[in-house]
Amino acid sequence: MSTTVSDLLRIKGNKVETITAAEPLIEAIRRMSAKHIGCLAVVTKAGKLSGILSERDVLWKIIAEGISPKTHPVKEAMTPLRQMRTVTPTQTVEECMALITGRRHRHLPVLENGKLVGLVSIGDVVKYLLDAQQATINSLEKYITGTF
Repeated sequence: MSTTVSDLLRIKGNKVETITAAEPLIEAIRRMSAKHIGCLAVVTKAGKLSGILSERDVLWKIIAEGISPKTHPVKEAMTPLRQMRTVTPTQTVEECMALITGRRHRHLPVLENGKLVGLVSIGDVVKYLLDAQQATINSLEKYITGTF
């Protein structure tokens, strides 16, 4: 049985840092820096997901263009929801890896009935898969050596 996004969120937690599209980019940068995270979910005032803002968005769309993050809002750099992929809690970790590698996404918002319930990053998926692989190796070594 494959591990689902819901299982992964139980392990890593489902707290998602958010920001609104109207807030200044400098606030988003400060928030990401303070939390040591690479992206914020952009939500409406009602809490509905409208996109994401990543470090790369800020770097490539704002800083590289000479635009001041102090005077421009999040909406000018964010990736809108229509350009993103999302996952549901019932999808598998392997499906997330396929989306992340195939579409070159670094973050996948998790939506359940249209509501943001978590965020899965490439780091979360890789860590889970590496941990699972190591557990399999350990089990096989114990089986081979007879040290159950």
